[in-house]
Amino acid sequence: MAAESSSTNQVRVMLWSPPRCLSTVFQKCMSYVDGIQIINEPYQSAGANNPEIMKQLTEGQGQESFNKFMATAEQQELIGNLQEVGWDDSVCTTAWVKNLLEGQFPGKKVVFAKDLIFGIRGQFHMIPKGYKHTFIIRNPTKMTISLRKNAEIMFPAPEGQQFSLRMLPPLFKECYQPLLQLIEYLKENKEQTGDPIIIDADDIQNHPASIVRQYCDAVGIPYNDSLLEWPAGNECVKKNWLVSKMMLQGDRIIGYYAAAFASTKFLPSKPLPIENEIPADVVEVAKLEEPFYKKLYDMRIKP
Repeated sequence: MAAESSSTNQVRVMLWSPPRCLSTVFQKCMSYVDGIQIINEPYQSAGANNPEIMKQLTEGQGQESFNKFMATAEQQELIGNLQEVGWDDSVCTTAWVKNLLEGQFPGKKVVFAKDLIFGIRGQFHMIPKGYKHTFIIRNPTKMTISLRKNAEIMFPAPEGQQFSLRMLPPLFKECYQPLLQLIEYLKENKEQTGDPIIIDADDIQNHPASIVRQYCDAVGIPYNDSLLEWPAGNECVKKNWLVSKMMLQGDRIIGYYAAAFASTKFLPSKPLPIENEIPADVVEVAKLEEPFYKKLYDMRIKP
């Protein structure tokens, strides 16, 4: 059943993000909106069943490492609040995700889906109808430093070699240009009118009340100051998340959701490291991302 058939009062929002941009922390904040349904990274999950995405994801030296990671993830046991949640990734295709997002969510006032741009690039025609599309960004150097830490676990260097982002498939190092392309697609196809709704991670951390309020106002979510603090832990996942089992299993290895689950509020952002302390491969990737990030940053919601 298409989204247009749902309650006319139901708010539907997509949040698109590069990796490591505090999108899961922001999603945890949104988890405490009254009557909300959270859908976590469905297109990213569907990528495992998309040959073209998998080809890009494992290009170069990534194939063997990624296969090992997936095999290890499948063996991880979900414990506590996470045992009873999650969809089976074997059924998760891009078409399945589109149908899920456009389906009915009776009794919900808000449907909020967050995803990484990886999962939809090259398939913009498969984005769901009936959603207001929004974007979260982060300083490219901060993003890439965090990405490097996770990538080193997922794509370890061959024995005797030192890990470098240069080993990663281009998909991991081209995050901001696809966001701009999605914004242009939405505009050209009249999927969304008005200025793009973009928030920056540093702004959220340093001015949470202003940014969260403006974001909520822009998408039609009721704002309350209580959204600025929340309980530590992953109870929110069982409360109102739809999420891939494999993503939760992978988190037990890498811990990509660990900081978000541990969080209780937005903490002030940390300054950039001293330039000569930043790894050369991080500098290279951040420099490539900077022009596209700057365009998005100039369009962002400002504190």
